[in-house]
Amino acid sequence: MELQAEIIKIIQSFSNPMLDAFFIAVTNLGSSLFYYLMIPIFYWNINKKIGITLITSLLFSMYINVSLKEVVTLVRPIGYPGIRSLFVISAGGFSFPSGHAQGTSTFWGVIMKWYRHQWIYILGTAVIFLVSFSRLYLGVHWPLDVLIGIILGLSISSVFVWISRICKPIPLIYNTVLSIIVPIILICLFPHEDNFIYTGMLSGSWLGYVWENYFIDFEPKCKTMIKTLIKYLIGIIGFLLIYEGLKLILPPYNFCRMLRYFSIGLWLTFGAPIFFYRLGL
Repeated sequence: MELQAEIIKIIQSFSNPMLDAFFIAVTNLGSSLFYYLMIPIFYWNINKKIGITLITSLLFSMYINVSLKEVVTLVRPIGYPGIRSLFVISAGGFSFPSGHAQGTSTFWGVIMKWYRHQWIYILGTAVIFLVSFSRLYLGVHWPLDVLIGIILGLSISSVFVWISRICKPIPLIYNTVLSIIVPIILICLFPHEDNFIYTGMLSGSWLGYVWENYFIDFEPKCKTMIKTLIKYLIGIIGFLLIYEGLKLILPPYNFCRMLRYFSIGLWLTFGAPIFFYRLGL
């Protein structure tokens, strides 16, 4: 750990209040709030297929991340002599691998591999680097955490993009069963409290996607910017109502947390598109 600690100390030797604020802002580009705001833009307004690929790859990636953390149980550099740790509220649980680095690499890896435009490669690479570097600057991860997180994220994104391109249509009944059985198997393998969130949302999103495609076949693209904004606002308001409403109603148990995020995923891929379809958006 001494070599990794020295790397962090070298990075932090350039620290100042302006860089502190900058990297705190940058690290939030790898937060769950960022994904909650960005993924609906793709699913509701651009392309459902890349939207569901982003959802499933990111949720599976975070499931792998949490499970590895529980297996490796590496302590973060927070409190290590000579290392200054900032914005520790973003650093829950164990250290290896970095969830921010892995999530960012998964999200932008899918986008880069999907569109394959030079400017998207530049933007995606820049965001992955900055978010990953921010975890070192803020002193909440070891360099190896970040490196492995990037490798895992890019690998998972490649696999999911490949699957989305070669996968042939599956009968509705089989897809429905898989959307329930696979998340249950995953949570049985690693029943960490965070994994109840990821598997619940994975199940709801997957189920909503196959049902929506079969019964409605919603077209996400709008002809006007106003309709696009209205659609997004309606979707986000519904998301917040479900998120906060079920949080108040349901007790704080893991199964209830799984049910809440199942409902959020179902709204994202099925409930909201029904609203948009009925309203002509």
